[in-house]
Amino acid sequence: MITPSNRKEFERHIDILAESIERKTFQLPPSRRILNSLLKAKQLPNRRTNFLTIDESTRLLANSLANFDRPEFKNRKDAKQ
Repeated sequence: MITPSNRKEFERHIDILAESIERKTFQLPPSRRILNSLLKAKQLPNRRTNFLTIDESTRLLANSLANFDRPEFKNRKDAKQ
């Protein structure tokens, strides 16, 4: 998995996760821990992500989902079909 190297990339991953949940293209597993960790994530007044409210499960979920969105992943999936 490719992890973000700066704040901008990590915020992009969090935004991809939020957008996927809003569009209902990503269904949450029925885990209370994941749901609670997503609800605890907050934004600062300047609309940036507050990293102190992001726990490890949300971080892993956001990074995984962003990696699925990469062109390398999509091309590899198309090559197998």
